Amino acid sequence: MPFYSHSFSYDNVPSEMYGLYISQIDGDAISTSSGNSSMEILNQKIWRKTRPYFYGATTSDTLKFNISAHSQEELTAVDFGIIQRWLFSSRNYKTLRIFQPDMTDCYFNAIFNSPEIVRIGGKIYGFNAEVECDSPFGYLFPKTTTKTYTGETVDDSTLVIENKSDDGGEYVYPKVLVIMNSFGGDVTITNNSDAYRAFTFTSVSADEQIAVDNYRQIVTSSTGLRRLANFNKKWLRLVPGSNTLRVQGNVATVSITTQFVAKKIGG
Repeated sequence: MPFYSHSFSYDNVPSEMYGLYISQIDGDAISTSSGNSSMEILNQKIWRKTRPYFYGATTSDTLKFNISAHSQEELTAVDFGIIQRWLFSSRNYKTLRIFQPDMTDCYFNAIFNSPEIVRIGGKIYGFNAEVECDSPFGYLFPKTTTKTYTGETVDDSTLVIENKSDDGGEYVYPKVLVIMNSFGGDVTITNNSDAYRAFTFTSVSADEQIAVDNYRQIVTSSTGLRRLANFNKKWLRLVPGSNTLRVQGNVATVSITTQFVAKKIGG
């Protein structure tokens, strides 16, 4: 897809800080992306069978695209050294944002690679580079939905969470924060849209806060106690589309944060 924005940020540092803008140095206003998010077919040829056995399909490779940026003014060797340390010295993925209307809610976990200095008349004005991401997708920024309850026990089936991921057929594993009420006891979150799969903690203390990272399968309690023994090990997951959740038990607050929601970029 084309980038028609002029601005970007990397590691939360805006390109304007260094006077850099997305553009071709020769004056063309668009730098194009060769986004790769194709599917890899997994199958196996079977003896004397005309049709191979189909195992499934998975996204192939990681997203890569080329980017060019320039300055309106000459960049000194010192200036470009600072830019190199900002963009090209990272050994870890960092957040890249492209500021254009159709990508305001999207970011990439990216590393800048293969830099080429662009000179005009022997003077430095910008660079060309390849951006490599940590997946075949960009991501939508996390969104948190919170509901607060009163009374000793709760039975609420009105909590609806949307899984807007473009990674078709894949679950999204949210982060969950449960705050128990002053009575303490049990809490169950049932995803009615996922064959009534139930995420349950039992015998939890009054006012205890339990944070669950379902993607990394990490449980943390405000009491400092290890609560895996109180958990049924059915990590909460969201199916594609709308998910209706039923909250039951001795709970005061439930917060659900969707994370790593894939956004398809390019072809």
